[in-house]
Amino acid sequence: MSKKKTRKEKQRTPNIPPLTMLRPRLDAMFGREGWPEQGTDALWAELDGAFAGLKVHEALPVLLRAYEKAPGPVRQRLDEVVPAWLAARGYRDILFALLERGAIYEEGRPTARAWLERAGVARGALEEAESDREPFFRAFAYDNVFQGTVQVYWYVDRRRLRVRGLSFLIDHNPPWEGAVKDIAVLPARAPEDAIDSFVKGYLPLEEVEAARAKHTILTALQANREQGIRLPRDLIAARDLFLEHVLTLPDAEGTPRFTAADFDELARTGRPAEALVLEERLHGGRTRLPNGSEITILEVDPDELDWGAFRLLDEENEDE
Repeated sequence: MSKKKTRKEKQRTPNIPPLTMLRPRLDAMFGREGWPEQGTDALWAELDGAFAGLKVHEALPVLLRAYEKAPGPVRQRLDEVVPAWLAARGYRDILFALLERGAIYEEGRPTARAWLERAGVARGALEEAESDREPFFRAFAYDNVFQGTVQVYWYVDRRRLRVRGLSFLIDHNPPWEGAVKDIAVLPARAPEDAIDSFVKGYLPLEEVEAARAKHTILTALQANREQGIRLPRDLIAARDLFLEHVLTLPDAEGTPRFTAADFDELARTGRPAEALVLEERLHGGRTRLPNGSEITILEVDPDELDWGAFRLLDEENEDE
């Protein structure tokens, strides 16, 4: 005969919000062998089960995030079945409303737009939904004869409560000769917090127009091509952010032409930027003096070395 749980025992029972379990459930679902090969009805049933009892406006962004991390064949299958599922279940308008009011996180918006268009939403309606969204916030730059920095910030939500940014480090010393040496993806912050954290008290950064920031960055990337230096790994990983928030900025007079295809070419050709940085850390960095002569400055702190980058040098030596 089973005993009833006492009040104290009931209080010890974990109360896990159902939405918290959605992402692990989707990850497990999408990672299951043979999942993409199932029929449409079976996949719809699994999606229905995952969404059961949840608020759809909260669950859809989780689905988009799980989609990003899913294997390629799973993403391809989701692109085939999700749009019709959204329309059939009455979720299409909910996703559209989320997109319209800026409630879809930045990286998820392209997928949301693609699903909505395949679900029957006119492209014009999607463009209009985001037509008044001007993401650019501010840009800052600093430059001297040795190095330069450019920071570009944009809004990540329609209410303009948070911004995010990319910071580019440009090296004028040999062998870089003005190429992009490294980048940082700056986390989302309130606009004032971002300025306080990343602009003030770092370098004497000055605010610049969007067109000037773009011109400086693309000129540096042109130097990467001319010097045969591959894009930094962090920039390659931030490809979508770069294409959406830097490449779409207005051009200034003389801004170099640069396309997504150029980005992809520089992402796979040339010497790895990290290998050059490691060589500088090990053997010294070359600096050009005002009279044109060069000196080498050696400053090695073993605790700060990126030992994993030795693999890049090994791969280069094997290729040779």
